[in-house]
Order: sequence, then structure tokens, then C-alpha cells
Amino acid sequence: MNLKKNVLIRSGLVLALAAALASCGGSTNYTIGGTVTGLQYGPLVLETNGMTKEVMPDAASTDIAVRNVDYAFPKQLEYGEVYDVKVSKQPPHQVCEAAGRTNDTAGRLSEINADFQCFLLSPTIGGVVKGLGAGSLKLNNGSNSTITVTAADPVADVPYTLGRVTYGKTYGVTIETQPAGYTCTVANPVGIMDDVDITNIDVTCVANPT
Repeated sequence: MNLKKNVLIRSGLVLALAAALASCGGSTNYTIGGTVTGLQYGPLVLETNGMTKEVMPDAASTDIAVRNVDYAFPKQLEYGEVYDVKVSKQPPHQVCEAAGRTNDTAGRLSEINADFQCFLLSPTIGGVVKGLGAGSLKLNNGSNSTITVTAADPVADVPYTLGRVTYGKTYGVTIETQPAGYTCTVANPVGIMDDVDITNIDVTCVANPT
């Protein structure tokens, strides 16, 4: 009987201690945080529950090895509070998105991990083929992409898009195959990719003398 009584007393003390901790917030506060992968430029700004958090790239990151970055919001949530971490502002030259669930109720899991992944922007390159009255020509950007442009009938400017290029990478558009009976030249063929589509790589074709 004494043993049972001691067990009951100890159990009661444990419950009382847990209740005391809960009443003073000792076990009901949760930090909103997570990991950002692929972040090369900053800041990335996240927001939730009236708070914002700027996340910067790891200073030791390189173009080849981009390190993960951990973050945490300054204010903790109490048990049962709802959170929804979103991107408030994208970093320069990149787009970041949720890598899993980033909204829930504090306390449903032991930790709050709202993870994000970031990618470099990859706009397109292209332009217009002018003066091509017959046949087709093949354009390429190194070994990355190739496109065949066929003449319009009747003769008209033909717009083209030659794939995507990652921000900061060099592109160089060349004519791989000239159309029969025409000589074509490329304007603005080389450049370094920026954040927006390149649309001025125009190709002008002239009929060869007969």
C-alpha cells in the first residue's frame, strides 16, 4: 500500500510541475525557423504573424558550393497559435519557394521547420528573323539549345525563342546552318544573362545574288 501511495504522490507532483510550467509559459513557446537552400544573393525577406525576417547568404558560399542558411524569427509563438511563413520579398536574381509545409499550428509538432529553396533566375533569349523568304535556318546557343526557324509565307518577321539561360551565365547565339539561297547575320549575339528575357538577338537574312 505504501508503494502505491508513493507512486500516486510522485505522479501528482509531476502533473503539478507540468501545469506550473505551462502556466508560466515554460513549455508552450515555439520558435519559428527553418533552413534556406540555394540562397546566393540577399536579402530574402520572410514574414509571418506580423514579423519579418531578413535571410542573407552564407558568406562562405561560392558559385560551386552554396551553403544552407538557418533562420529564426525573433518572437516565439504560444501553443495553438497559427503561423504561415511566406516570402515577402524575393532576393535579387533569384526566386525562392517553400520546400514543404510552411503553415501550421504551433505545438502540433515539437519543432517548427518552415524550409525554403532558392533558384537563380533563368530568363529566355530570342529575337526576330527578318527577310527570310524561303527555307529555314538553324540557330544555337553553344551546346545548350538549338532551334530551327522556318520562313513565313508570305515573307514576314518570324519571332523565335532559343531556350533559357541562368542569371550571370554567358550566352552566344550563332547560325549553325544557313538557309539555302540566303546569307543571314546575327545582331547582339553575345552577352551575360540578366534578370529579364533578352529579345533583341535579331537575325537578318538577305537573298544571295543570282
